[in-house]
Amino acid sequence: MVKLAKGFVIAGTALLLTGSHVPYVASSALATVGVAPERTSAPELPRTKVDIPELTTEGRTIHVPAGGNLQKALDEAESGDRIELDPRATYEGPFRLKAKEGDRWIVITSSAVPPKPGHHIQPSDGAQMPKLVSADHYVVLAEPGAHHYRLVGLEITSKAGSFVNTMVQLGGDETSADAVPHHLIVDRCYVHGDPKTGGRRGVALNARHVAVVDSYLADFKEVGADSQAVSGWNGPGPIRIAGNYLEAAGENIMFGGADPAIPNLVPADIEIVHNHLAKPLRWKAGHPTFEGIEWTVKNLFELKNARRVLVDGNLFEYNWPQAQNGFSILFTVRNQDGGAPWSTIEDVTFSNNLVRHVAAGINMLGRDDNHPSQQARRITVRNNVFLDVGGTWGNGRLFQLLDGTSDVTFDHNTAFQTGSILFGGDHAPHTGFVFQNNIAQRNEYGITGSGKGEGTETLTHYFPEAVFRRNVIVGGNAGRYPSDNFYPASIQEAGLAIPREGDFRLTLVRPYSRAATDGRDPGADLDVVAKALDGIPAAGLRPRTTAHADVIGTIGTLPWWPGSRLVFWFSIVLLGYVYLGYPVLAALRATFMEKPRRRAPIEPTVSIIVIAHNEADRIAPRIENLLALDYPRDRLEIVIGSDGSTDDTVQRARRYGDRGVIVRAFREHRGKPAIVNALVPIVRGDIVIFADARQRFDAGTVRALVANFADAQVGAASGELVLTAEGGTAAAGHGTAFYWRYEKFIRSTEGRVDSTIGATGAIYAIRRELFETIPEDTLLDDVLIPLRIVRRGYRVVFEPEARAHDTASATARQEFVRKTRTIAGTFQLLSREAWLLNPVSNRLWFETVSHKVLRLALPMLHAAFLVSTAALADAGLYGLMLAGQVMFYAAALIGATQRQTQRRSIVFTAPCAMCLLIWATIVGFVRFITHRQQVTWERVPAPARRDVAA
Repeated sequence: MVKLAKGFVIAGTALLLTGSHVPYVASSALATVGVAPERTSAPELPRTKVDIPELTTEGRTIHVPAGGNLQKALDEAESGDRIELDPRATYEGPFRLKAKEGDRWIVITSSAVPPKPGHHIQPSDGAQMPKLVSADHYVVLAEPGAHHYRLVGLEITSKAGSFVNTMVQLGGDETSADAVPHHLIVDRCYVHGDPKTGGRRGVALNARHVAVVDSYLADFKEVGADSQAVSGWNGPGPIRIAGNYLEAAGENIMFGGADPAIPNLVPADIEIVHNHLAKPLRWKAGHPTFEGIEWTVKNLFELKNARRVLVDGNLFEYNWPQAQNGFSILFTVRNQDGGAPWSTIEDVTFSNNLVRHVAAGINMLGRDDNHPSQQARRITVRNNVFLDVGGTWGNGRLFQLLDGTSDVTFDHNTAFQTGSILFGGDHAPHTGFVFQNNIAQRNEYGITGSGKGEGTETLTHYFPEAVFRRNVIVGGNAGRYPSDNFYPASIQEAGLAIPREGDFRLTLVRPYSRAATDGRDPGADLDVVAKALDGIPAAGLRPRTTAHADVIGTIGTLPWWPGSRLVFWFSIVLLGYVYLGYPVLAALRATFMEKPRRRAPIEPTVSIIVIAHNEADRIAPRIENLLALDYPRDRLEIVIGSDGSTDDTVQRARRYGDRGVIVRAFREHRGKPAIVNALVPIVRGDIVIFADARQRFDAGTVRALVANFADAQVGAASGELVLTAEGGTAAAGHGTAFYWRYEKFIRSTEGRVDSTIGATGAIYAIRRELFETIPEDTLLDDVLIPLRIVRRGYRVVFEPEARAHDTASATARQEFVRKTRTIAGTFQLLSREAWLLNPVSNRLWFETVSHKVLRLALPMLHAAFLVSTAALADAGLYGLMLAGQVMFYAAALIGATQRQTQRRSIVFTAPCAMCLLIWATIVGFVRFITHRQQVTWERVPAPARRDVAA
């Protein structure tokens, strides 16, 4: 028997741990996805790439001491030589790099070890670098045909107080591609303008096989003219810009902007990867750090003439309207001075980037509207995240296409913007347009074009024969847009939350999840974006990692593992403490360490807030119940907050307006925390009682609750929720009623010693003056609000005479949904409120760990107990323990199958409820780490009532 049980446990545990994939099958309306048309016009990636070789020296080492003649060393250097400069020494130029024989690199660097490659250097590194300065038009210039120069670990800037046009000028006016400089690298350099006077340009890339890597370019700014950190207009490429911090007022990076001197030249084969592009807020008028000069600010990135460009894994942030309208990314073809009609933008891939804190997103121009040009074509914007677009930064328009682009694709992007999604212009239509698998908010206008209605009408006129499918348009009207898309009413309904610092929830819930054309979630894959941005600390994203183990092999070795006994005793002791030890200890503490609490029959002003979503069938009886409470009506305010109800909840509640009931209707279904944040500051009661629509209060509930506030140390009071298991209630519901009595016992003892850990969401009261606004995606407001009151030095007590009545969950599914939400909320709470786990900051640390934290470990403890017992259970004590556990889980299974009988035994209902809690903890944790637990609450329907035998 023991061997059979042991084999069953090992096999079952292996199956649970390895898991099985059950594919989600959408409803027929969502499962049918049209086949994408064949696309022969996808952007071509760069054909050739710039090679960044190992930093080695094959020739002489030429040392130039402080005060030495660097230009002489440059002139005398031969292919393969290394020129070393003294750290912290200043060398005044300008300096010219001349054409030489040979194809080995000439390295100009410090005699000290340069910063390590792989990420951009910091300005603090510049203090140890040799400094190259000039008051001329440039600091370093590569003459025509100069090649194989590498600048490593240098500070390059203007002479103090001087304005230098270009710090590093790599080519410029050559009239043939053969004459331009080539094979040039700016590597780990600190290149910057003067802090007060600025500078027009950091590095001009008018060359072949040229790169700027791991460098820091800053303070390029000018009033009345454009400035760039990096730009190019007369270089054929290939070009690599990688791993840099790039700061400029005009355009942080720009290609084009001047007519090429080389006929028919289009800068091509450009890689822009893993950079951080930003404008400092000290340049923004009105910002607290504003320095007083409004430099000419335009955008973060602009292409005017470019071909085969890859922009991948970059962070773009901080851009506002000043000399332009605020778009951060521009693909606007320009024949700048009228002499280059071949100018074009084509074959551009913009992928895996994070764009945030900007006035507007991407602007594209099909043809130059000033001079003749070619058409912008084959541009793909894929798997990008756009955050904080608009709002205080500007108009918030996400995408804009003007004057007839061709073959533009937006695919798998996620955006949080305050303006429209897409504007189609007012002239030529856009051909070959694809907009699929994106997530964006409709806001006021959604998708529009001049003179045309929103949605389908604009798409038909400005984007003829467009592919528009599988997008999640939050707040959109399905009747105005093409079918085969999704239109949730709010981001919460879609399972999203507006990302905050360090908290990105970009995971959808069903039916939106896995509904893209490729079977993945619509929107950006945040893990892919995070991996592309990994190493840019300012981005604040980290890729998730997944560990794999050979579970079967691990379990198979357990009988010979000497740690099995340690795991067995560790798990059984902790399980005993969680289930029995802590409640007993809490009772002993309440007996010998009870803290006095003053109660008195006071009558402060009280506001009862009931938050309801689609509770039309319950709201009237609930209001009648509240109106019948034993409390002076002139000191009692009843406020109903409708959280985006779409039924008759609001209308039925407003019928009680003549009896003093206040109804606040909120249009969007945002969840309880958002409504609490909105209502608490405007109610008039000194004491605020939170309640739900489904419960009923005893007549004396308000008096019992407020009596506790006669004690000045009491900041919150939780009432008692009395659950009744009716006939037909599932075993989980009966077990829950028992579990709830057990939980109330613990809370009561905690409150007698000091404070309870949280409150009962259906009935608790706080001093209004102690309320702190909570995040709108908070899952456990009834725990977070009281604990923040505890942190301010007040007590949270349990009042058993204040009762709310409810029925236990009718089905196991109802109870499972409730428990899963609670567990996910507990994980969320502990991850955000780190002070709770600090025994110095949290005076209830012992209660928090014993009552909350250890319960989250129950699945691991039960699994460890079961597996270690199976490993040891050949006979004796361990065999009995294994048999007992098998019987426990068998009883839980029997309890779960008892659905339609009133004859319930705690022998079955208690194990069923405990196992439900264990499984809910696992699912709750998964929902927490994948951000799939919605803040909004949807009622789980109960089964139809039947007559059952007594």
